[in-house]
Amino acid sequence: MKLIDVLKENCILADLKGETKREVIEELVYPLKEMNLIEEVDEAVNVVLEREKLGSTGIGEGIAIPHGKYRGINDILCVFGKSKKGVDFDAIDRKPVYMFFLILTPEDAVNQYLKTLSRISKMLRDPSFKKRLMELDSPKDIYDSIVEEDSKI
Repeated sequence: MKLIDVLKENCILADLKGETKREVIEELVYPLKEMNLIEEVDEAVNVVLEREKLGSTGIGEGIAIPHGKYRGINDILCVFGKSKKGVDFDAIDRKPVYMFFLILTPEDAVNQYLKTLSRISKMLRDPSFKKRLMELDSPKDIYDSIVEEDSKI
């Protein structure tokens, strides 16, 4: 499974405005509602926030991968967002988060979720890729960069 199988070009947010964990998650979930991939923004936000209560998905180095199991979907859904000013996301290194990969999974898709998470993690190990994502401003350029990096794995 490639990341591009679950991340669509119109699910790239190049300039998140949210200043809190909740605001960022709401902003990340919204394109999924706009594309009719989920029914309720609030329900999806609450699923992700409930998962956050177990421990922050801010993995450090300016990255967070908020996620949750959302009933009523058949496929994994992913949204990428970037905050230029950074957000306090309770990351393990206590530093602001600038890049977010939000993942919603069907309730029975643990294996697919783990594969998606693994791909994202592998991509983000490359410092030049992370730097490139932070420098790009257009959603299309960000998406193309993710597609290019995804093809290397």
